[in-house]
Amino acid sequence: MNSKMQSLDQISQLIDNASEMCGGLNKLARTIGTTGPTLIQMKQGKRPANWRVRGKLRAILGEEPARAFMKALVEDLESSEREDEKKAADGFKAILAAFPEGDWRKRRDSNPR
Repeated sequence: MNSKMQSLDQISQLIDNASEMCGGLNKLARTIGTTGPTLIQMKQGKRPANWRVRGKLRAILGEEPARAFMKALVEDLESSEREDEKKAADGFKAILAAFPEGDWRKRRDSNPR
């Protein structure tokens, strides 16, 4: 696994925290559209936790959904061997930097219509 992608420990912790938030592993699995055994395999490193799964887990834990999914996608694109995908990751990181965490609501609400 590339150093830019989340480590097995980080993925395991993400699943554990989201599972606790949902009231158990099986409830978490139903919430994100998978199964308990699949999540266990992800925790064990036997199955990859793709950007969609990691984004859903982060959103469950309270991260703004667009940011959660974009951060997970950036991790995958950064680990690619393809230069175009690495450039895409740089573009997404620039977008994330332009809207610091926790700042998105303030920016949106500061421009009333």
